[in-house]
Amino acid sequence: MDDGLGKRVAVADTAGHWVERFDPSEERGSKVGADMAHGRPAGGWSALLAFVLVLAMAPAAAASPSPPDQLDPPAPGEGTPLRNPTDPPPAGYGTLSQPSASVTLDGRTWARATVKRLAPTNPYAGSAKVSRRGWPGGARRVVVAPGTNHYDPMIASSLAGTVRGPLLLIKTRSVPPRVRRELRRLDPDRIFVVGDVRRRVVTRLRDVATVARVGRGNRYETSVAVARRAVKLGARHRTVVVAGGRAPAAGLGAAALAAGRRYPLLLTQRSGERLRLQRRVRELGARRALVIGDRSAVSVGIVRKLPRLKRLARPGPVGTAAAVAAAARRHGLRGSPVLISRNNGLAASYAGVWAGVRRDAPVLVTGGRELADPAAWWFKRYEPRKVVVVAAKKSVSVVASCQLRRGGMRRWYCAERVLHRQGYHMPQVDGRVDRFTVWAVYAFEKVAGRTPNGTFGNDEWRRMLRNPRHAVRRPDLPSTHVEIDIGRQLILLVKDGKVAHHIHTSTGKASTPMVRGTFTVYEKRDYLQTHNQMYRPIFFYGGYAIHGYPSVPLYPASHGCGRTYNGNQDFLYPKIFMGERVATY
Repeated sequence: MDDGLGKRVAVADTAGHWVERFDPSEERGSKVGADMAHGRPAGGWSALLAFVLVLAMAPAAAASPSPPDQLDPPAPGEGTPLRNPTDPPPAGYGTLSQPSASVTLDGRTWARATVKRLAPTNPYAGSAKVSRRGWPGGARRVVVAPGTNHYDPMIASSLAGTVRGPLLLIKTRSVPPRVRRELRRLDPDRIFVVGDVRRRVVTRLRDVATVARVGRGNRYETSVAVARRAVKLGARHRTVVVAGGRAPAAGLGAAALAAGRRYPLLLTQRSGERLRLQRRVRELGARRALVIGDRSAVSVGIVRKLPRLKRLARPGPVGTAAAVAAAARRHGLRGSPVLISRNNGLAASYAGVWAGVRRDAPVLVTGGRELADPAAWWFKRYEPRKVVVVAAKKSVSVVASCQLRRGGMRRWYCAERVLHRQGYHMPQVDGRVDRFTVWAVYAFEKVAGRTPNGTFGNDEWRRMLRNPRHAVRRPDLPSTHVEIDIGRQLILLVKDGKVAHHIHTSTGKASTPMVRGTFTVYEKRDYLQTHNQMYRPIFFYGGYAIHGYPSVPLYPASHGCGRTYNGNQDFLYPKIFMGERVATY
């Protein structure tokens, strides 16, 4: 098989095995080379042709992105190799003791939950997807609100809960196609439009059903108008929900509570206008007020004389959402929760309506690289059996989903899954600490800059979530190549210019160091060499190779090769091709 740099030929070694060998001396398409290979002298025309070919190939060689093979001098302190790396090892060399991995993860635990995910591409498509999931048979009444701000959808959630219909998000100047199709599928009798939208939007909505506009102007007046309409339509006006009009993050859980229990929702400023708020609450006939958020969202003075005041707040937006979800349990929402990202406040409205109306459940919020602590506290306390995640994987990570499925904040199964995704070879992600765990943990500790000892605890968990990466040291080589970091004892598979896989290795000891430089894979032997225990060796210079071996300690111990565990060599062998570039440093 000809690959451009040379060609592979099948030959038999001394043991009679057929192997692939890369012969760089044979160039494709050269008749002169063929004549010389067969012992025929090249005539004048052949010499002229050879001269023309050399001139033609010179610019191409100069433009090659890959440098030629180059052997660098040994590093200071390294001796001269004393023996051929393919020679049989001395007695007892393959029985060196190797430490085992120790996983010491701990943290809050709870009952395992079944997790389903809805991944909306944008808020408008998300509201349509949730509507289709929650109201498959259609809805008589639908509420729409502009998705250009966080306040109008939150205000509209209480009205949607009162009419027991979905909440769809639209633009102020148009109706997105997916929302338009969902409206036609729902086939409603009436559409309630909350907030300021253009007339042409209302006209287009009238082609679907009768339209009633509720609330126009600023957000505070809109909340009053929507609350009054909700009371007329049957809202439970004895309890009113009060949220800050300048802190949308603090009210992420308010929509599910208001929609699920059919409570009117009022927005208020952080401070001032205390008498106006009291008058509005009194007009609604409320006898109890639930204030969402801490003092930074709603001050003490503005809600001082509200009836039977109860503040639902914990530190941070995620903590406040957990406090609101706990209050929702006390108020009768017993269903399985919906989990959203704190970065998608609009999902808190349309997903909150779905959670409260159709699932009889609250909304929880998380953020960051794993499940937030307040959300974990809620799951520990109530232990739901099912969870629906309304967010993309970038918003609510796969780690958070794994923690919910495994029922704990620190689980080796989740760590194993993340390490596998980060390029540490583990053929089976099963949550068991096995032989592959040892080599993966060694490689991870080296990449993370820690002393490799095979221990994986809470500190390593936090480092893993930050996704430490090994930088490519030879970007001048082709985008797919192999690097061997002798200092860190790592074999790196580079793909598309990035390190895709990290493999623990043990290279040459001081008396027989590994060669340093840039080389080319010229031979692969797909078998175990019984005379020296080299398993599936991949040769790149002389007798130097990457190969499997029974002993792969945490220090340089080989005769110059790069040792790997046999299971890791099974992973490497098909991924490293003939003619691939190998850089050692």
